[in-house]
Amino acid sequence: KTVKEAMEEAVGAAMRASIPMNKGYVESEGIVAVVDEERCVGCGLCAKVCAYSAIRMKEVAEGKRKAEVIKALCKGCGTCAAECPRDAINIVHFSDQQILAQVEAALADKPNEKIIAFCCHWCAMGAVDVAGVSRFEYPPNIRIIRVMCSGRVDTNFVERAFELGAAGVLVAGCEFPTCHYITGNYRCKERMEKLKSKLAQKGYDPNRLWTVWLSAADGPKFVSTVKSMVEKLGLAR
Repeated sequence: KTVKEAMEEAVGAAMRASIPMNKGYVESEGIVAVVDEERCVGCGLCAKVCAYSAIRMKEVAEGKRKAEVIKALCKGCGTCAAECPRDAINIVHFSDQQILAQVEAALADKPNEKIIAFCCHWCAMGAVDVAGVSRFEYPPNIRIIRVMCSGRVDTNFVERAFELGAAGVLVAGCEFPTCHYITGNYRCKERMEKLKSKLAQKGYDPNRLWTVWLSAADGPKFVSTVKSMVEKLGLAR
């Protein structure tokens, strides 16, 4: 991580910390992480990637640890769930099963003509809304699946889309350094870059996986990205 990135993250964290300090209390989120202790091996990766220190490792037996979510601190971004190597964490209302069900439903018919777009709730969906309100036209190939943060996009979601025959996958998150969840977009970017190598090893063209980072006002950028993707993937009519 560069000094510039570290400073940007620190500024974002300070701005968010000022909110409860001014209010004088903390509001608990309804969308929170949940740990499956039977699957958890206590590696501690989830605690390491959490931008809110909302996960701690508790000792359940001598020399044995399990992850525990502090719900009052958890913001439900889902980065921990996407990073967990054992799939031991899920997010209330945005579980792996729920998201994968949406992927499968979207690709049930003519998957080779469709692009699955995982869009973060805050900026990417804001850009989609701007495009709609502004009546910008873009190809109908796109199928949008909302996630709270781009950090929630698990590699399993992308791989499943390609297994089902999707023409492409687009992951859209907040522009840097303004992620609503501080570091979610950074984690996502790193994860997707690593995934491209894995896709190539599995025989999929890594150029079918795209990422775009948007502000909530970036309707035109979202539209141009979709149009470019459709053209590059040979889906234009």
